[in-house]
Amino acid sequence: MVDDDPDIRQVLLDRLDSFGYVVETAINGREALDALKRGAFDGMVLDIRMPEVDGIEVLRQTRKSHPSLPVVMVRASTVKDRAIQAVSEGACAYLLKPFDPAQLRQAVEQCFGPAQGAS
Repeated sequence: MVDDDPDIRQVLLDRLDSFGYVVETAINGREALDALKRGAFDGMVLDIRMPEVDGIEVLRQTRKSHPSLPVVMVRASTVKDRAIQAVSEGACAYLLKPFDPAQLRQAVEQCFGPAQGAS
């Protein structure tokens, strides 16, 4: 889960954990790309707008190194062109902040499958 906003990161971490997912967080795109080099992941929840390396660039690089990794993009802006770009770059789904827990759960289960041992 990648978001530069610590409050959003904590909310997403708590929600995904409550759904039964094991979550690793990254505070920016560069940290996320480094984590991908070190480990295997079942999916990524990725903020579109971040400093240094934005979410679209992280998505592009992820597609090169992990072409089948499901990615759910998250955006705060109501500008649809970034979401359309994310989907055209290979995102599985996107969510508009603020989203409710049911929307998040639906998106991650659709893209990543249900969490192991989730009820």
